[in-house]
Amino acid sequence: MTENEIKVLMKKYLNGTITKKEESLLEEFDHKLLFKNHHNVFKNPKQKKRVGQKLAKHINNSKRRPILKWSSVAASLTLLIGLGYFAYIFTHQTEVVEPIAEITKTTEWGQKLHIVLADGTEVYLNAGSTIKYPQRFEGDTREVELEGEAFFDVAKDLDKPFIIKSGEVATTVLGTSFNVNTYPENQQVAITVATGKVKVASQESELLLLPNEQGVFDRNSKAISKEKIDIASFLHWKDGIIHFDDAELSKVLQTLERWYGVTFVVDNNTIGNCHITATYDNERLDAILESIVYAKKGLHYQFLDKNKVQLKGKCTD
Repeated sequence: MTENEIKVLMKKYLNGTITKKEESLLEEFDHKLLFKNHHNVFKNPKQKKRVGQKLAKHINNSKRRPILKWSSVAASLTLLIGLGYFAYIFTHQTEVVEPIAEITKTTEWGQKLHIVLADGTEVYLNAGSTIKYPQRFEGDTREVELEGEAFFDVAKDLDKPFIIKSGEVATTVLGTSFNVNTYPENQQVAITVATGKVKVASQESELLLLPNEQGVFDRNSKAISKEKIDIASFLHWKDGIIHFDDAELSKVLQTLERWYGVTFVVDNNTIGNCHITATYDNERLDAILESIVYAKKGLHYQFLDKNKVQLKGKCTD
């Protein structure tokens, strides 16, 4: 039979005008198609039963017959799917599974972003960072990808672990809050725990972290280590606070570039060896630079344009 002939017979079957001979031809074709494709028609037995009930109800509404055997229902359904005719009969009746969209959020230098995921997890994305996550979480896990730095306050779900993938490192939690620093230019990936328990794992090893502990993965050695820390100093950035504790000036300038979206031009490379200890609470960049040159005599700065700063002179601790 041609596809058009089968469609005509199917219409007759549904409106009750089909002859016994035509019905026999259709059922013979139905069973052959069902036998060939039954593994691909349904996702699971539950869906098979649900769709069968809907189809039986539809055909029963034609008042042609009060009861239909499941074999005929399933066969007819398979036929409709095979012909592309299923959508015509069951428009707005069967479930339509929408694909899960992947969302990517990126912050530029000098920009931060607060995101709430579908499960209620809150993410604070630091400057120069990218996070990828699904529009909704399905399956046994909740997985996101991070490059840069972010603070996660994870919604608790004991049946569905939350996993952050950062290159070679996977951080797994059920419901807790912690910070992940995985900027690609850094040699280390740092996971700092505020509340709850966190598992940090690579291909080579894994460890558990508790509050006020930091796990560090070394990209070169592939080793993971942990230590006790003061969690507050690692989370200041969320509140617009920059804290430097005996930090090399080269690291200080790198942080300022991220925070304010500028580039530093340094005339004397030895400048970067100076050390800075300071805390800045939502300060303007020029105020921070004034503070640095005041503390480090011999340093001078100049804005070459709004996004480029020249630092010159000498610096001694």
